[in-house]
Amino acid sequence: LEARATMLRSALRTGRTLATQAGRRGMASEPTRIADALGGAKVTLPCPVYGVGGRYASALYVSASKAGVLDKVVAELKVFKDAYETQEDLKRFIKDPTLKRKAKADAMKQIMKNSDAVLKNFTGVLCDNGRMDQIEDVMSEFTKLMNAHNKQVFATVTTVYPLSAMEADAVREALQGFVKSDETLNITQEIDPEILGGMVCAVGDKRIDLSVLARIKELERAMEAAIA
Repeated sequence: LEARATMLRSALRTGRTLATQAGRRGMASEPTRIADALGGAKVTLPCPVYGVGGRYASALYVSASKAGVLDKVVAELKVFKDAYETQEDLKRFIKDPTLKRKAKADAMKQIMKNSDAVLKNFTGVLCDNGRMDQIEDVMSEFTKLMNAHNKQVFATVTTVYPLSAMEADAVREALQGFVKSDETLNITQEIDPEILGGMVCAVGDKRIDLSVLARIKELERAMEAAIA
């Protein structure tokens, strides 16, 4: 077990270096300082977020931060998210492309009438811009922002079989290199026989594939290139 744990540490260190290099090449510019209509001090995003969902999530984070109601908005958004995920009627209504923007905005005003003004206005903007159907992406990207804000880093380790305590400690030690000293690493273990062996680690937006399946695919590609 000790030898296997040592091998795990070595493989993950190599993967960490490659993933970091790839991340630097593929990452968009660092989060920019975003100002909105509230004025006042500028707010820096705690991590990069992308796409339509990322832009709206950034706007919500900035607005709530400037208004000093970030914790309140997080709590209220969680209530909304729970309702959205459990009430099919609400989900169908929000995703319905046939509804007029004004009708959807008026309905959302009633749904959010007891919410903080920042969140209420935010959902109103989503409706006015015809983006309410993007709310799942918005909530997902907002969660990323809050995890970074709270210095929480989440990792998933996928293997064919459960790791022993020694192996789990070795993996945690290796993955700790992905996080800063003031961040907390949260690791979830998953089982997937289809990777055949080895492991796949996902830390934040980085992915390290050390599985047997990945090696077989690399070999297949090498053989195809040699034959061509």
